[in-house]
This record gives sequence, structure tokens and C-alpha cells, in this order.
Amino acid sequence: MNDTPDTVVIGLGNIVLSDDGAGVHAVRQLRRRTPPVSGVELIEGGTAGLLLLPHLADARSAIIVDAIDTGAPAGTLVRLQGEDWPAAFSSHVTVHDVGLRDLLGAAQLTGALPRRLVLHGIQPATTTIGTELSAPVARALGRLVNAVAAELAAWQDVQAPVCA
Repeated sequence: MNDTPDTVVIGLGNIVLSDDGAGVHAVRQLRRRTPPVSGVELIEGGTAGLLLLPHLADARSAIIVDAIDTGAPAGTLVRLQGEDWPAAFSSHVTVHDVGLRDLLGAAQLTGALPRRLVLHGIQPATTTIGTELSAPVARALGRLVNAVAAELAAWQDVQAPVCA
């Protein structure tokens, strides 16, 4: 039996820098609200950066969830796939975005990029020290989790749980 997941969902971010931890908060909420699905691994990647490369290399499909600064209003959701992700990091790049860009670039260079890769992001309001999400990001977190769950459901052809 193969224990390698077919699909990984990786939540990125630093949970002590308020909205920067939105990806980790989203994966935690998804884990609480979704029964385990065979072949799907939910990973709190935090700030592990390139250490997450083996998880991408072992999976055929991946969803990365993160705070992504696109310059949009706080709490705005973004979905990137295919060739969309390099363009998202061409402007508004923060130190955190460089880590994500490096992970995806290394995966692409080493052939570890999953066949199917989608980034679900949320525009942060603040990345100051603090463990709580800002009000706009906290209000939008359920929508972010719903978007990830819907993506997984479409890939798995199952009913997506809806978060309140």
C-alpha cells in the first residue's frame, strides 16, 4: 500500500504575524470541518519554505493556501493556477512572497511541480506582530476555506462541506 498522498493542501504563513498566518488558519479550519479524505493530506506548512518541496514532489495535485499581497482590498480572495502564479509575484512582493516564489520555482526547476497546482490566497490587511487575524481577513476566512473545499471536492468528485 502506498502512503504517499495524491493531493496535498499546504497552508503557508507565519501565525504570529497576524494575517500572514491566514493559510495556516485556513488549513486548520478545513481540518476541523472536513472528514479525512483518502489520498488527501492537509499540511500546516507555516514558514517551512523549501522544506516543503518533498511534499510537492510526492503529490500529483496540490493546493497552496496563503496570504498573497496583490494590492486588492483586505480580505479579497485570489485563485491562481498554471502560469498565473509567476505573474502574481512580479509586483507587490514581500519577504514572505519571495519564500513562496522560491518554493514554486524550485519545484518547477526540479520537476517536483505537481501536475495540478492551484494557489488560493487572501489579501492581508496587516502583517504586524499578533496572533489574531484582522477583521476583514477573519470575515473572509470561511469563504477561503469554502473555496479550497470546493476545489478539493471537484478534484475528488465529492460533496464540498460549507463553512459558516
